[in-house]
Amino acid sequence: MTAVTFPLDSTCMKNKQPEKVSEVDLDKMSLYELCRWSALEEAVNIIGDKCEERKIDFDKIQLNPLDIMTYVDGQTDKIYEKVNTTVETT
Repeated sequence: MTAVTFPLDSTCMKNKQPEKVSEVDLDKMSLYELCRWSALEEAVNIIGDKCEERKIDFDKIQLNPLDIMTYVDGQTDKIYEKVNTTVETT
């Protein structure tokens, strides 16, 4: 069983620390769900890289959730296709 923990409340909120942690069982997630999480991680990494390039504090930028969701929606299918093709050929 592979488990990952995620904070229940947002750690990006100022002066907030996570009080509770929920355990997530990756074995119970579908391949599509895992690809969606991967796409979200990719989106956050891209935003972080752009902040570093432009020397902008990540906490001071204004994120547009709809743009992030659109990116995640598009990338999820691409990642799923790649992973599914790899799984089928092995």
